[in-house]
Amino acid sequence: MAVKYLSPGALLGVNADDEYLKKVLRYGDTTQSTAQIRAAFDYGIKATFFTNGTRTILEKELEAGYPVACGILHHGPAYAPSGGGHWMLVIGLTDTHVVCHDPYGEMNNANGGYPKPGKGGKGVTYTWKNWSKRWMVEGNGSGWYMTFRKLSK
Repeated sequence: MAVKYLSPGALLGVNADDEYLKKVLRYGDTTQSTAQIRAAFDYGIKATFFTNGTRTILEKELEAGYPVACGILHHGPAYAPSGGGHWMLVIGLTDTHVVCHDPYGEMNNANGGYPKPGKGGKGVTYTWKNWSKRWMVEGNGSGWYMTFRKLSK
């Protein structure tokens, strides 16, 4: 999704997300930052992985015009999230919500899981209160995220 945003002509058609997924899987699992970084590079995008995410960092990236991929735990209730991890793209913030493109659909933010996998994941809003617990599992400053920049030619 970040590739499509920063380089609109790189992934085209109704199966563009599937093409990107195939590229990621050539390098590893979708939850591995290294696989995502290598796939993005193939499309001329520099992705950088961090483990010190905060709301302030998200705000700065978004204000500069860049979406941010965030790794969350999507199973279990928000007060005790669990699971192997999932990546979604943050495209906006309000005082109370985070706005995401979620490739798996719309998550049940309070209770975990995906009631309708693969449906309705574009521009979904999640309450910051619950979503941030899934992102910064170990407390403020512990969110996993990736920044993106288009490589110059």
